Amino acid sequence: MPKTLYLIDGHAQIYRAYYAPFRELTSPTGEPTKATSVFCQMLLKLLTEKRPDYLAVVLDSRDETVFRCDIYPDYKKNRDPAPEDLHVQADRIISIVEAMAVPTFRLEGFEADDLIATIAERLKGEDVVIYAVSKDKDLEQLMSDRFVLYDAGKDAVFDTAALIESKGYPPEKAVEIQTLTGDTTDNVPGVHGIGPKKAAALIEQYGTAEAVLAHADELTPKMAENVRAFAPLMPVARQLVTLRRDVPFEFDLQRCRTELVQPARALPIFESLGFTRLRHQVMALAGGGDPRAAGGPSDGFPRAAVDSGGAAAPQTLFDDAPLSPPPEAARVEPAVPLTRRDYTLVDTPEKLKHLRNELMKRPRFAFDTETTGLNAVAAQLCGVSLSWQAGTGFYVPVRGIMGPVLPEGDVVAALKPIFENDKSVKVGHNLKYDLLVLRQAGIEVAGPMFDTMVASFLLDPMRRSHSLDGLSLELFGFRKIPTHDLIGKGKDQITFAEVDTSRACEYACEDVDYTWRIMEVLEPQLAGTSIERLFYETEMPLVNVLTGMEHRGVSLDADALHALSIELDAQMAELRTRVCDAAGHDFNVDSTKQLAVVLFDELKLGVVRTTKTGRSTDGDTLETLARQTNSPIPALVLQYRELAKLKNTYVDTLPKMVLPRTGRIHTSFHVLGAATGRLSSSDPNLQNIPIRTPTGKRIRAAFVPQKDTQVLLAADYSQIELRVLAHYCRDAALLRAFQEGVDIHRFVAAQVHGVELDAVTPEQRSAAKAVNFGIIYGQTAFGLARGINVSVSEARSFIDRYFRRYPGIRRFIDSCTDDARRTGYAQTILGRRRAIPELHSRNPQQRALGERVAVNTVIQGSAADMIKRAMVDIDRELARGGYSARMLIQVHDELVFEVDRASVEREADMIRRKMIHAIPLDVPVVVDVGWGRNWLECK
Repeated sequence: MPKTLYLIDGHAQIYRAYYAPFRELTSPTGEPTKATSVFCQMLLKLLTEKRPDYLAVVLDSRDETVFRCDIYPDYKKNRDPAPEDLHVQADRIISIVEAMAVPTFRLEGFEADDLIATIAERLKGEDVVIYAVSKDKDLEQLMSDRFVLYDAGKDAVFDTAALIESKGYPPEKAVEIQTLTGDTTDNVPGVHGIGPKKAAALIEQYGTAEAVLAHADELTPKMAENVRAFAPLMPVARQLVTLRRDVPFEFDLQRCRTELVQPARALPIFESLGFTRLRHQVMALAGGGDPRAAGGPSDGFPRAAVDSGGAAAPQTLFDDAPLSPPPEAARVEPAVPLTRRDYTLVDTPEKLKHLRNELMKRPRFAFDTETTGLNAVAAQLCGVSLSWQAGTGFYVPVRGIMGPVLPEGDVVAALKPIFENDKSVKVGHNLKYDLLVLRQAGIEVAGPMFDTMVASFLLDPMRRSHSLDGLSLELFGFRKIPTHDLIGKGKDQITFAEVDTSRACEYACEDVDYTWRIMEVLEPQLAGTSIERLFYETEMPLVNVLTGMEHRGVSLDADALHALSIELDAQMAELRTRVCDAAGHDFNVDSTKQLAVVLFDELKLGVVRTTKTGRSTDGDTLETLARQTNSPIPALVLQYRELAKLKNTYVDTLPKMVLPRTGRIHTSFHVLGAATGRLSSSDPNLQNIPIRTPTGKRIRAAFVPQKDTQVLLAADYSQIELRVLAHYCRDAALLRAFQEGVDIHRFVAAQVHGVELDAVTPEQRSAAKAVNFGIIYGQTAFGLARGINVSVSEARSFIDRYFRRYPGIRRFIDSCTDDARRTGYAQTILGRRRAIPELHSRNPQQRALGERVAVNTVIQGSAADMIKRAMVDIDRELARGGYSARMLIQVHDELVFEVDRASVEREADMIRRKMIHAIPLDVPVVVDVGWGRNWLECK
């Protein structure tokens, strides 16, 4: 078995860590640390997961003038200077690597690739496989059965077979390919018009780059011309792309033995940088303490976290998903040792009675439910776990085939008075799920509540994970039992009811134990902040409101959707025919490859952009082609895809989502939907149903009241985000427009263009509307130009005139970003906070993003606060009695109710009044209310 040597291409990995799609991080002293954190996680992951025999970091020359600059003075001259905070972090990373006694190799005048090539050459006779931790194509020429590339982000090995399969050439031809193509990244010249695929084909045919030149007469005239023009530079290009295998530096493989690496020597640095999670990993790697308490299984490295829904959450360092690294929060020293696990299986009536008596004494307790599935409305209760002290837990099983269980009726009878006591505080994680489960079992949980998931979200919306598993790991360095350890995965997965009761007890008690522990940490963090009042007065009551909405569900006219499905089939068939007629032959409109052939090969339309799989035919591409060409095909395909999407997502799917037991659809509302605080929904996602398209309207018409004596009532805030903007910016002209009740978009257009209201054209109003709403979302001149189909200069001119006319808005935007830059966060009207570290980035794009986020958080977040507050107030009023209305749906700024027809006007007045006065603004708040036989008729 050959030994393994991992050679980390140091600066390449540092660069990649710096630009990884994660949020910016800073140390307690303000030092930028994102790249440092990401790189160190990668390094520890290699040590713990790959367990190499040898490890080293290879670095580029400090002097940017390497030997290739002598060959070609313009080598790498096209590169922008590296950001200053990248230099700072690169130095810090190298110091950490050296502190850990990981060998580093560098020689002035040479690049890391040359040193790697030299090491590979020197080890040819050794029984060692080299894993170059890099994605650099320059290293392809070294590949063999003893040299492969390793992508740390994807945890993927790229070997000779993968090179041939993906790029079509073997390692020995890599230099020939690069000689022809050059390298724009390093400013290496190449033949104009020859890319990797064409170069591979030419080299396969002729063997070498020089042979291609010798056979130029056999090429197309244009290509032959380009090859001949490149001839003087061909030897130069070959020298530039060929790695040196004779770099004169000392390399001793035995120095690279991993048993010599000392990660613990980096602990003081990690502590100074605030890298608590990395400290835990190092301590686990060093074997200090209980490995579970230190943050992972016995090998010391954390495996994939499992979210509350049981799905494995990605933990790789460079995942394509835009996840931020785990926050490096200060580790909590638990009052009760993590090793205490006093867990009790309540499997007899006597134990249940004792548990009930204990709970009756407690002013608050934590609880969690175990069920047969993730759909809380449809799932069956398997058991309840409870705790009122860290390190303890009680599990009451009611359903299972392996081990003792208690009758569900007896358990409900015993615990119902405890849960329905409106004085005791109930603590849970993702409480809405558990409240729904218990409601199905006949228990209406009452009293004050503390949801640790919601508390975590309010304290840090950008936290990598708000799951129970994630918080346990972050706050305590403790890795909980993964759900799949109990129920398995995939086709072999079982339900919780089939889990052995003793194992279920440990799992369930651990859940409730750590829910309690997390509460003890987060509760003091809320105390005395603006978030505290938001949490207790709005977010916690809202959990109960959403529980009721999900429990009620909404009725659906399945027959109407079936009829619509048939109509859509006919419309889509007609569109397919029109597309094929325009193409001149039949083809599969659903095939992106066939569509690309039609658009770009047959019709000769310009390629807008390419992806890894070829020429793009996505929506943006088709919209561009529809604007820029006379072909009807792009627009027709867009229509076809829109109908297909609605048919597959809603028309055919909604009837299948009706729960047989209730005959209604029970959508799920998510309080963690967005960092601004806006709610989202799923199963189905009601927010994505188009409002203005004919098909979207027909889908809305399928949502109906349960009884003929009822109507649906919709109450919708009118332009609430713009009203919030006016409230904050206090621009006199904008305030006057809202106070006078004029069409705000027409009003703005008239003022910006200097014309009377009745002289405003539809195009001018559209532009004003786009800018009004674009401000909230940080729209640029480019975005506005695209949105209203004008030139960028025209769009920029309009935006400039807009801000000259409304200086208060400009001042508000500046104050938003200044306040967020000063405090580190943006804050909504009810005190919701969102940290924005991007504002301190030295990367201009990241800074601009932070500025947009700051404004968006204040405006959109305050609008979200307002409708949440209204939902709580309305629900509280409905609970007093005397009303028939039942809240069913929340979509953006709209609430939908089921109301008795006989009392709809009176109840509509109450709903409108509560929404208007939910949060006082300095401008009139308008709520449009309508009702009808279905959701569509409410408009």
